[in-house]
Amino acid sequence: MKISELKYLIKETLEVPAMGIKEPYNEIGDIILVMKPVRGMSQEDMIRPVSIYDDIDINEIVGAYMGNNKAAARKEAKKAMKAYEMQKEALKKEMEEYRSAKKDIEDKKTKAKELINKLR
Repeated sequence: MKISELKYLIKETLEVPAMGIKEPYNEIGDIILVMKPVRGMSQEDMIRPVSIYDDIDINEIVGAYMGNNKAAARKEAKKAMKAYEMQKEALKKEMEEYRSAKKDIEDKKTKAKELINKLR
């Protein structure tokens, strides 16, 4: 049996409604999560509506808002995206400095080898 077939069977089994089981009552309603930005993620991708019954990884969340407070979630997503972009730019700058320092060291190393060879 292929993995895809097994996944299909599991999904099909889980979707079969059980007799007598009702959906749990949710007094809180939907929650809007602002996820931490990752490469290729837009600001709208960062905003994700979830319920209290969904699996949530606390390490991937920037903020959580009630379902009717989407404006605050967008504001938080914008702020998180800006911080992410600034962090990315700082990393690019540091990498460029590292590359230039590495090149300088290589240049000095070759000059030193040339001087040593001249002295021999």
